[in-house]
Amino acid sequence: MATRTPTVSAPSVLISVEPPGSVWPHVDTLVRELSALGVEVTVAALTPLRPGQRIEYAGIPGVELLTSPIPVGNPADHLAHRTRIAEWLLGVEEMLNPDVVHLTGYLHAGLPWCGRVLVAGHPGSGASYGRLDMEQRRICRAAFQYGLKGADLVVTPTEAMMAALSRHFGIASGRVIRDGRDPSRFAAAPKEPLILSVGNLREDATQRSALELAASRLPWPVVVAGDQMDSDGHPARLEGVSALGRVYPAQLVPWFNRAAVYTALTAEGPGTWAMEAALAGCALVLGDTAALREMWSGAALFVAPGDAEAVASGLRTLLADRRLREAMGAAARRRALRTPARAMAEAYLAAYRDLMAARAPNQFAAERQG
Repeated sequence: MATRTPTVSAPSVLISVEPPGSVWPHVDTLVRELSALGVEVTVAALTPLRPGQRIEYAGIPGVELLTSPIPVGNPADHLAHRTRIAEWLLGVEEMLNPDVVHLTGYLHAGLPWCGRVLVAGHPGSGASYGRLDMEQRRICRAAFQYGLKGADLVVTPTEAMMAALSRHFGIASGRVIRDGRDPSRFAAAPKEPLILSVGNLREDATQRSALELAASRLPWPVVVAGDQMDSDGHPARLEGVSALGRVYPAQLVPWFNRAAVYTALTAEGPGTWAMEAALAGCALVLGDTAALREMWSGAALFVAPGDAEAVASGLRTLLADRRLREAMGAAARRRALRTPARAMAEAYLAAYRDLMAARAPNQFAAERQG
């Protein structure tokens, strides 16, 4: 673990972890790096913890892990229990009085927080709520819009995501902070003939995804990790691929290190794991979306995300050419190493300090409501 280095005017920060649960690797990396920079961090987990996670966090200096009385694993449960969760979050802030509240989701951004509020968007932060019914989506959209407009600072990992928030929710401005990971856990080791994907594939339980359809045309096995749900939240049985089901981040590391190719066809959910795959030296086959191109242009092969033949053709291109596959894996790793985890943490620390400097004296929650 990195040596803890106290910094001048290091803030105290409350960081929430909200659905989707794939934000955990980002938060885990950020918390460890902020701790090394001397920042006092409290993590408020709204999602279920993985085994041993509480013990791990107990060993990080200056970090405390709190869990919601109602851990929620999906957007529907989050929305259903949002009032109790909101009361708990506000109670935690009142007890700790942090300098900055850092939210990893939009649903609670509009609460009457006392401190300065940073809302960080992540792939899937809002899109995963599209699986809710029409009335639930209406409630979420209103909460997102109110909260994002009232936030003191909005942060996204890409310009494309910031533009999307501006387009859909009227965000005037924000700050882009590139995502980073600790490369020490990943090994660019000899690879196996294996294609890996992480995240939910299906929107409709009756219709196979492009990756499932492509899998039958490939000479290598396709392994998919993560809960598989249809648009109604019911379990979906995938066809033509090996489904691992729910896998915790630490359990995914060996799969990234083994797989020669990683594929993510959308920036929601699966897109959040491309960094881990790249650090492990996987060749990337990604959906041709603005956010994924911004991050990986020149270091990945892009395909039309909904076209099974295009997906199969792109994957076959890499499977048939070992030199190209290894070169693409090396390019992806070099790209991932451009944004070290420490650089990400330092950028967030700068954002926290800017928020603290802008805070007016004797600012209370009532003033935020006004």
